[in-house]
Amino acid sequence: MKKYIVTNFAYGTGPYLRTTELALAFNDELERRGQERLGIIVPWVYGEKQRKIMLEEFSLHVDEIFLDEKLGGMLGSIFYGDSTYEEALARWIENVKSVSEMAKIHLSQKFKTITLSGKVFKVNGKDIVLEINRSPRLRYDVAPSYFTTFGYLTQIFEAVRNVSKVKIILKRDLLDKAAEMANWVEDGQKIYAVAHPATFSGEKDYQKRYETEIITPPISRLYQSNSDEIEPGIFVTVTGVPGLERLYQDIKRLGLKIYSNDIKAVPNSIYAKPHVIPNKNMAFQFARSGWGSVWLSMISGTPLIVPDFDPKDDPEIYFNNLALEKLGIGVVYRGQALDNLLDRREELRKNCLDLRNKINLRWGTLDGNQYCAKIFAEDFINNL
Repeated sequence: MKKYIVTNFAYGTGPYLRTTELALAFNDELERRGQERLGIIVPWVYGEKQRKIMLEEFSLHVDEIFLDEKLGGMLGSIFYGDSTYEEALARWIENVKSVSEMAKIHLSQKFKTITLSGKVFKVNGKDIVLEINRSPRLRYDVAPSYFTTFGYLTQIFEAVRNVSKVKIILKRDLLDKAAEMANWVEDGQKIYAVAHPATFSGEKDYQKRYETEIITPPISRLYQSNSDEIEPGIFVTVTGVPGLERLYQDIKRLGLKIYSNDIKAVPNSIYAKPHVIPNKNMAFQFARSGWGSVWLSMISGTPLIVPDFDPKDDPEIYFNNLALEKLGIGVVYRGQALDNLLDRREELRKNCLDLRNKINLRWGTLDGNQYCAKIFAEDFINNL
């Protein structure tokens, strides 16, 4: 590879998968326009678990994707992990500028990477020509940057000011500082792509924050309909949430199976990839209301159940839960009997279909990756 894209993302599995998918779609678009594909540098945050998942998802591109362990350590140092969200937020506020400078220095020199296929490869930071990010927590400042998000962090932190301190238990002075730091990270991007529907972009009175902002269809992978012969069940990705005992008891009582891509974390589950979620025998997807999960349910028609918001958790989830119920494409689980949720399935499926039709009518596609890739590639080529 002569030139490179570097990706930048928030915590969790979805963000590094989605940025890689978008980078590959961007490369496909470059190739269609007669340009060379770029190497894709991905921060290696989560060790072998991340590499294994990426190998499953991107097996055709193992020598196009370069894992950077040192950069991954920098992102991991400011991510929300095992600490409380408030502790993680305070740590991020204190360190975001210094770690961003460390990342900039690292990416401006020669550094070691490992391809997905396992080859050690030295990259010269001078050959990084583009950043593609998704709700980033760091600012690299090494190349022009295309920004994608479900909602600006700045906007989320500012919106908490209007929410009761009982519903979101976070120090308001800390959130004011967080909004300031988020604005610093988010400022200076070349193009801002905000997906719809999402945290705030689905609202009728939504106002753009930047002159170069575009509104796009869901920036997420489109899983094909799945016709595998599986027993009726529920796909579970959310773990470690208290108060789900009744849900699991009801699943067992109704003779449904539990499917998960993390059988160690989900007791009595059968291993399956998220690709099975669109299957006609999948009654629900049960996950946190990250937008990757919401859009997967919306596009596949398999309704989403999300856990109720923990007042000490990331406030993004509070606003996502509100948007999910307002859109009518999912349910917040507050101890309801599963029978009642199953009775609502057809209503939720219809709402998903109606929303898909509106998106198709507005953009002509549900595929935000392809939509963004075309816009980004055209801008990139025009500025070569």
